[in-house]
Amino acid sequence: MNNKIIVVFCLFFLLIFNVPSSHSISSNKIKVISLEGESISLYNDYYAVVVGVSNYDHWPLLPQAIDDAKMVSWFLLNRGFKVILLIDPTYQELKNNLDLLALKIGKEPDRGIFLYFSGHGETQVLADGSKLGYIIPRDCPVPEDNFLGFTQKAISTKDIEMYSAKILSKHVFMFFDASFTDTIFPFEPVILKIIDEKNTLPVRQYIITGRETKQNLVQYPFSQYLLDALKGEADFIHDGYITASEIAVYLLSKVGNNLNVKEKFHYGKIKNEALAEGDFVFVLKKTQLNKGRLFIETNPKESEIKILNIQPPFVQGMLLDPGKYHLLISKEEYSPWEDWITIEIENDKTICIKLDEINKKLFTNSLGMQFVLISSGSFNMGSSLTEKGREDDEQQHQVFLPKKYYIQKTEVTRGQFRKFILDSGYVTEAEKNGGCWVNTKDERWVKKMEYNWYNSANKDTESIESDNYPVNCISWNDAQEFINWLNSKEKMNYRLPTEAEWEYACRAGTDTPFSYGNCLSQNQENFGHLGPFFLECQGNFSNPNKMLTSVASLKPNPWGLFDMHGNLLEWCQDWYGPYPENSVNDPTGTPRGWERVLRGGHWLTEAHNCRSAKRWHLGPDYSADVIGFRLVTRDFKENK
Repeated sequence: MNNKIIVVFCLFFLLIFNVPSSHSISSNKIKVISLEGESISLYNDYYAVVVGVSNYDHWPLLPQAIDDAKMVSWFLLNRGFKVILLIDPTYQELKNNLDLLALKIGKEPDRGIFLYFSGHGETQVLADGSKLGYIIPRDCPVPEDNFLGFTQKAISTKDIEMYSAKILSKHVFMFFDASFTDTIFPFEPVILKIIDEKNTLPVRQYIITGRETKQNLVQYPFSQYLLDALKGEADFIHDGYITASEIAVYLLSKVGNNLNVKEKFHYGKIKNEALAEGDFVFVLKKTQLNKGRLFIETNPKESEIKILNIQPPFVQGMLLDPGKYHLLISKEEYSPWEDWITIEIENDKTICIKLDEINKKLFTNSLGMQFVLISSGSFNMGSSLTEKGREDDEQQHQVFLPKKYYIQKTEVTRGQFRKFILDSGYVTEAEKNGGCWVNTKDERWVKKMEYNWYNSANKDTESIESDNYPVNCISWNDAQEFINWLNSKEKMNYRLPTEAEWEYACRAGTDTPFSYGNCLSQNQENFGHLGPFFLECQGNFSNPNKMLTSVASLKPNPWGLFDMHGNLLEWCQDWYGPYPENSVNDPTGTPRGWERVLRGGHWLTEAHNCRSAKRWHLGPDYSADVIGFRLVTRDFKENK
C-alpha cells in the first residue's frame, strides 16, 4: 500500500465567488462576464495537484508544509476543484503524478490546472553561470552528500517546463512555496489587465516564494496569503474574479520592502510565447461539502488499510460522511491494529499507527515450536452468502477476541511429537485401535493397521520420514495427551485453538475465501485440486503434489503463519455445533457434542474445502493421514 499518495475526487459544482448575479453558468461551462458585459467561456472544470513535503529523509524537517498543503486542498475542494493531494511523496510518487497531470488530466483543452508545492527548494549554478532551480521530494539526497543521487531525484525547473509544455489544457498556474531561483522562467513585472477574450489564450504562469530556513530571514506565511488572495483580497480590478497576476501583485504587497524576501519571490511566464498570452482565472464560491477527510500514517509504510464498515477501498485523504468507521491495518509479519474512529464535518482526521513486528513477538519453546503473537480484535466469522463453495453451517456473524494470544507458526512436526512419545511412552489411538484412515488410489477411505503417526500413507516417499514434516494420523485425544505432557514439562498452558481463534489467525485481516485473496495457488498452499468452484483460478494451478510437504516450505499468510489452507486438517478445541445468530465475545463453541471441529483443508482436497470459513467435524478418537494439529497459548513469555 502506498500511503503517501492522496487522491480526492468530488463532484464539481460551478459556483462563483463574490460575483454579480449576471455571471452565468450554462452547459457546465465556467464563464465570466467582463466589465464591458461580454460573456467569456473559460473552462469546463478545474483540477489541482497539491503537494506538501514535511518529513524529509535527508533534508531538515518542514513541519508547516503538510499543514499548508492540507489547508490549500480543503479550500480548493470547497470551491469545486478536483484535487490530488500528495503528502510526503517520494521522487517516484511525485513523478508519477506529474506524468498523470501531463499525459491524462492535462489532455482536456478547456480545463484550468493549478499546481501547488510546499517543501524544500534548491538552486544549482551551472557552468555558464545560469541558475537551475529544483523542488525536493521526500527521499531526495542533499547535493553536498550525494550529488548524483540529488540530480536523479530532484525535480528541476527544466522538468517543470517540459511538463508545462506537454499539458494541453490552455491555462496552467504553478505556485511553489520553496526557496529556489533559476533562469528557465523569465521572471517579469506583473501587469494587470481587464479580463477579455485575450485572457482565454494559452498561458503557463509561475510564482516562486521563499520557504527559507535561515534564521535571519523574515518568515512570511505565503500559503495563507495565497488563500487570502483567493478569498477576494487580490481582486484589484474589482470585477469579482481573481487572476494569477492579481495574486502575484497581492503577494508582493504583503512582502513590502523586505529585500531579502523579495529576492526569494518571483512571478513569470514560460519562455514559449505561444503559451504566455493569457491569464489564469479563479471563479470561486464556497460550497459546503458536509464531509471530513481521513489520513492514516503507518509504520511500516506499506501496510494494508481497510475500512470494514463501508464498501469503497481506503484512499489516503478520502472524503467521508461524518460518523464512525471501523479500521483494520495489517501487514505480513506484523500484528494487526483494529479500532473505531470518528469523522467530523470539514475536519481532517489524522492517525498514526505503528504495527508490532511479529518476528519480535515470537517465542520458541523447548521443543523448537515457534509461536506468533496475535493481537486482540474482531472479525466476521463464517462466509458471506455469495462466497463460492459456501456451506450451510458457515453463517456469518461478528466475533470479538478481547485477548491477544500466541499461535504456533506451523503445524506440530513429527520431530516434536517424537520427543513426546520417547519421553512418555504414549501409544496413539491409531496404534491401539486398528490403524489410521487413509485415502487409497481409487479414492476410497480405508482404515489400515500399518499406518500411524510414524508410518503414514506417504511412506513410499523417502523424505516424509524427516522430522520437519507435520505429524499426522493424530486424534483429538492424542493431541490432548501431547498438550498435557508439554504443559507439565514447560509449566505453561498450551491448548488447541478455539475455532474462532483459528479462523481469525487464518484470515489475517482478510474477508476473501483465502487469506491470499480469491484464488489459491500451489506456491501458497499444499492442496489437492481446484474443484468446481474455483475453475477461474486455473492459471494458478498445475499438477497436485499428492503428498505431504514439510512445514514452512510454502508461503506464510499475511500474519506469518504457514499451512493454514492446506497440508493437514487441524484439530480445534471446540465441540462442533451451529453458530450463534448474533455477535459473540471470545466464543468456545457449544458446551457439549459428539464431534470436534477441524479446520484448514489438506493435501488431498479441493480448493473450496481449504477456505478460511470451511468447517470440518469428526469424533475425537478419529485419526487420518490428513489430520494434524497446532497449539495456542495465552501465557506470555515476556511477562515471565
